[in-house]
Amino acid sequence: MKAFSSLGTSWKHIIGEFSSVVKGADGVDLKGDRRATYPEGIEMLKAMIQEVVSTSKSKDDELAWSFRTTPLEDFGKTIDDLLLAFLRWSTVDQNSSHSDESCSLIGGINNYPFSASGNAEQDINVNVSKAFRRLTSYIRWMKSVSTDLMDPLTFESISPSLSTFSIQMTHDCCERLVWWINLGKTDMSAFKSQSTRETTRLFIWVAHFLFLDERAQTKGLVVVDDMANVNFYDYMTMLPVNVGLSLDRFLISVTPLKTKNVVLIHLPKWAEIAYSLLSWFLTSKMKSRVTIVADGEESETLSNAVGGSQFIPLDFSDFGHVQTDIIGDFKRQYG
Repeated sequence: MKAFSSLGTSWKHIIGEFSSVVKGADGVDLKGDRRATYPEGIEMLKAMIQEVVSTSKSKDDELAWSFRTTPLEDFGKTIDDLLLAFLRWSTVDQNSSHSDESCSLIGGINNYPFSASGNAEQDINVNVSKAFRRLTSYIRWMKSVSTDLMDPLTFESISPSLSTFSIQMTHDCCERLVWWINLGKTDMSAFKSQSTRETTRLFIWVAHFLFLDERAQTKGLVVVDDMANVNFYDYMTMLPVNVGLSLDRFLISVTPLKTKNVVLIHLPKWAEIAYSLLSWFLTSKMKSRVTIVADGEESETLSNAVGGSQFIPLDFSDFGHVQTDIIGDFKRQYG
């Protein structure tokens, strides 16, 4: 507990923030929520946005709802694409007992609905109000970091920060998007020496990369984190505690992401203890989607988690065969 005091926080504060974050992960359906089909849903979201803007008394609020800091152009996306991501989030996994035999990997895939006619998203009923609540949380969070986003958020602008942190992206055999993080191959000294603004911009860009990926929206997200037995102090000082908690909130309970499995490798003892305590605040569904890899079982467990070595980046581990990842496409694009 004294260790947290030296970092300017407390275990009680961490627990409270974590509990708040995970409770907001899936959102809720409320009585009276407005529903529509997907094409109508996008227009309904636009009307809701216009209503908020028209009644706003703040110029900053109006600007926030213009999505001016969202890196859509960098990903070749439009505002309609963004709104579709929130609509899809509000639709998938409504049946928590859903089991899709087409994917036997841990966590399965999103329970993504298709119409009886086979024409996806044309006549599926979607909770637009739920999507708008999530979208509102997104706008408020993006507004809270607007000073960090005054310069356009692009791959080119975050590339120096990205070069210090080991991140890869692939799709697995179930077509889910996999986010690979390796602290053992991260330049901790360089990462810590950069400003919190740079780090915040990096993870905002990465978050948009994740939730704007169509297969992440329809199939789901998998996170593989090699903690490389990092010690407590190094891990907790990678970012100021309040910044780290804010980014966790953004990724877990603000963005329209459905995480199907979190794979934790080379967990240090302190992290094992912390997870056992924090797991009290996770639902049984959430706990079932956390895979802690035992030492010596990395290759087998990872292969079972994503479908084989042909889906694991070579840069992540020695038993991966993928020569380049999706982020690598951006690197080649920018030379």
